[in-house]
Amino acid sequence: MVYSTLSIDGVLDSKRRAEIDDVITRAGGRAGWRASERADRTYALLELPDGYDHAAIAAASNGVVYDKGVIALALFPAHPEALPFLLEALGGAGRPAGILACRPCPGGAVVEWDPDITQAAVILGIVDTELRRFGTPRVAELLSPLPPATVAKLAASGLQAPEIEPQRILELRIDRA
Repeated sequence: MVYSTLSIDGVLDSKRRAEIDDVITRAGGRAGWRASERADRTYALLELPDGYDHAAIAAASNGVVYDKGVIALALFPAHPEALPFLLEALGGAGRPAGILACRPCPGGAVVEWDPDITQAAVILGIVDTELRRFGTPRVAELLSPLPPATVAKLAASGLQAPEIEPQRILELRIDRA
């Protein structure tokens, strides 16, 4: 099994989500879902057989399927005048290599990136640098469910504790019980 991320515009109702789940289940996979009313987006972490073609899921969902687990973060600056600069820094020509998408959402921005290419600290550093120009704080919301290895990598980096591994994270072990 390999991980993929499904990114969908809007918040899905239960019927639409069940239809997409059916396609995923027929492929021999499963999905963990997360939706954000505030950002008006829905994400799923997909566990699928290796080599599965994502075209059926993309068609059923009208979304984007990334062939790996990606991080999607909604950012809401307290002062709206900072938003165009944030969107340009994360989605413009000089954006970091790992950014896959950057789009506006109600009152904020959603950025999707590959954590194997660009570390979260780089993205958040850019965000904080842009917002510091306006003296504005931010609210950040994690939108995408993450694979256990990515959770462990983020925790190890943030806590400067390289010994952190998925099997040592209690929350991940409880979810699997």
